Amino acid sequence: MTDLGRLICTLVVASALIQSVGCSSGEARRPTQPASGTLKILGKAAPGATLVFHPDQPWGKDEPKPRATVKPDGSFEVTTYEGNDGAPEGNYTITVEWFVPNKPDDGNVTNRAPAKYGKAQSSPLKATIGKGPNSLPVMELK
Repeated sequence: MTDLGRLICTLVVASALIQSVGCSSGEARRPTQPASGTLKILGKAAPGATLVFHPDQPWGKDEPKPRATVKPDGSFEVTTYEGNDGAPEGNYTITVEWFVPNKPDDGNVTNRAPAKYGKAQSSPLKATIGKGPNSLPVMELK
């Protein structure tokens, strides 16, 4: 076999492998529904806070959990797979972490969200994602 023949065979095999991996990962995705809301901590927006939506019914260990990052105005949009695609239908417990620098440029950060919101076992925040757009009630952490 010539060098050109080997190259063509290698490219054909590589292309087939890439296509099969791409198709199989797409099939595992759960359908998502748009979801958005607002988070406040002690009455103020918490820009940069991270929310993670933990499904009440366990998913596969490799499936991503829906998540969101709070914008400067306190609003957020939920993402599961890619850019604000929402979350699969279901019931969730939500955890929140908000890491803020202790002092400018010192590199040390502190989680400013109350500790009970940091674990699914203790967080009282709940959400239900239904079919169609979901506007979640304002979440007020105290």
